[in-house]
Amino acid sequence: MTKKYVLTGGPCCGKTTLINELANAGYFVLGEVARGVIEQRKDMPLDYQEHFTRQTLIFDCQVKLEEKISGDFAFLDRGIFDNFAYQMHLLGKVIPSQIELAKNHPRYDKVFVLERLPFENDGLRIEKGDDEAQKLHDLIFQQYESFGYHPISIPVMSIQDRVDFILNHVGGKR
Repeated sequence: MTKKYVLTGGPCCGKTTLINELANAGYFVLGEVARGVIEQRKDMPLDYQEHFTRQTLIFDCQVKLEEKISGDFAFLDRGIFDNFAYQMHLLGKVIPSQIELAKNHPRYDKVFVLERLPFENDGLRIEKGDDEAQKLHDLIFQQYESFGYHPISIPVMSIQDRVDFILNHVGGKR
């Protein structure tokens, strides 16, 4: 059984940079699913229905891609509970059918939450600023805790130190 380690946190915490560094070191990584969905649908008007559609697509795609992971272990740029935090933020609730699916989803072995860096809008972000990004960061942490996880906080430090921090927790080597 593949061990799955989630790297998460609010917008602008360095997840993608960290995932890329782990991939460059030879580890299997699953990139952020949401970015692909958002990119494909960026021309759609952002109303409630579109947010609902995006969140459904993101959840379904994440689950399917996670089912295909093999090998000793994998690092994931976000997990399914990140999606729940975004649903709470954008829809005011979590899609009920997804809660049931999440209860039967294979558990992640560890969840690492990266502390946030200064907010930058990259053109795809829906967040309007630092306060909203921090709110999402807190919601993500809460969602993992509510499903019985004990997220490990990774402070702001160099990318190499973040990689070493994670590898020390999972028994990996550079």
